[in-house]
Amino acid sequence: MASVSLTSTPATAGGVSRQRQALLVANAVYPDSDAALATPPGDLRLLAEELKRKGFAVETGENLDKAALQAAIDRFVRKVETGAVALVYFAGYGIQAGRRNYLVPVDARIWSEPDVQRDGIALDTVLADLDRRGAGARILILDAARRNPFERRFRSFSAGLAEPKPGPRTLELQSAAPGSVLVETRAATSPFATELVRQIAVPEASAEQALAATAEAVARASRNQQKPALIAGTTEPFGFDPAWVRPAAPMAKVEDRPAPAARPPEVQPKEGAAKEGSSKEPPAKDKAAKPTATLQDKDIDAMVAAEEETAREFNAAMAKGTKGALEGFLKRHPSGPLAKTARAELARVEGTARPPREPEKPVAAAPPPPPAPAPAAEPAPSVPSPPVPWRSPPKTYSMAELQRKASLDARITRNPRDATAFYERGQFHAQRDDYPAAIADFDQAIRLEPSSPEALNNRCWVRAINNDLRKALSDCNDALKLKPGFVDALDSRGFVNLKADALQAAIQDYDAALRLAPTHSSSLYGRGIARSRLGQSAQANDDLTRALALNPMIDKDFAQYGLR
Repeated sequence: MASVSLTSTPATAGGVSRQRQALLVANAVYPDSDAALATPPGDLRLLAEELKRKGFAVETGENLDKAALQAAIDRFVRKVETGAVALVYFAGYGIQAGRRNYLVPVDARIWSEPDVQRDGIALDTVLADLDRRGAGARILILDAARRNPFERRFRSFSAGLAEPKPGPRTLELQSAAPGSVLVETRAATSPFATELVRQIAVPEASAEQALAATAEAVARASRNQQKPALIAGTTEPFGFDPAWVRPAAPMAKVEDRPAPAARPPEVQPKEGAAKEGSSKEPPAKDKAAKPTATLQDKDIDAMVAAEEETAREFNAAMAKGTKGALEGFLKRHPSGPLAKTARAELARVEGTARPPREPEKPVAAAPPPPPAPAPAAEPAPSVPSPPVPWRSPPKTYSMAELQRKASLDARITRNPRDATAFYERGQFHAQRDDYPAAIADFDQAIRLEPSSPEALNNRCWVRAINNDLRKALSDCNDALKLKPGFVDALDSRGFVNLKADALQAAIQDYDAALRLAPTHSSSLYGRGIARSRLGQSAQANDDLTRALALNPMIDKDFAQYGLR
């Protein structure tokens, strides 16, 4: 029988522990498995530490059999009071049966679907118990959609987890999309848990924003190999941070705030006097002390509202796609990232080759055109010099994207030295194929935090898509110096070498990535292309077939980048 370890740590903040309860379970050692799962124990400790910092009373359990798991759940449910925030996290094996999701204890004996229902613990019953206790908010975080030794006994494929219906006062985050399974890693902690903890630590984010940002960042970092799913029911907004306050409804745009006309007439003279910098106004100081503390938050709220309004106008102009509509938008909004995109689209509509800011000669050492030497004549140029920027029609914003971008913009406005916010906004732009904006944000993230291998790797990938291969190769090399064995950077460098037609170098990088992550579909597909170009047909077909079995869209992703 696997060993059982249960600990309960109350939050230190007086009174908060009764209102913020968390149960975290990591099952890694299953007797029916060939090897223990690598990440659940480390992920549990990582998340437990962050939740304690946020004032949660945290109970943890590792390698629990059914009796211990059910006892832990019952004990947790009894602690939940009316209006409390109740969070349940499970890492291990989960199986769906009859469109219901079940947590699998370490002593499960499963040979058929009815065995799942007998030996597993149904998640919907846990949620129902919390609902009966009157929990104000229920958060369920599942890292359990894995290929497992049980399912293969009665199914020809791994079905992943079922997609639940959104429940009232419930947020559910699954580490993989419904119906899909995770790619296992040998690391001590998973990218999913690492990103989740990073987002929970953002003080101004609501719980839903933190979970949505986690899903988006993991999908982007894995190039959609892992796509977490957030299922959000109707709930009052709340934050992981105990000091989080629901933002007030914005009253006006940022530029409207200084206007004195909105104030009562008798207040105007005082404001005018204060504006002129009169330093001695003791009576006004007492009155102004409290408003100025909330004024910053109101300004942020107003800025977010203004961003959303600007984005709506941008969407309308892009939908029309006419010169007049785009010029009208630029007249009202001459600066900012959306203005840059609108200006590029206007240039396209007018037939201009590229925006006026684009430099004429991106590479200083370019040979003069008259002799017209063949590019292949250069001695072993493993990376072509002149970057040809990637062209992709600008996308309109969904409402969720509007909210995400506004949240990131607000974080950067609040703290212009927030390297993480610039990195996440760079990922956001890259996911929408806005590569110039993505590179600008990754540049700033790296300036603020030069030793970030993740930011360097993301910039490497985006530069490779943009065909700036020399700089891309430099970024990937720097990322691997900082973090040797970084699978994503090895995959990115393989992609750079593949685009540069340095096929043997690409295969070496992909081989190294696949030794660490044998089911990395991007590396398998890239190696398949390289082998095909070298005439290694049998090996190429094997790689391509395996990659498509893991990710049926991988061929379309590579085709989009001009690689077939």
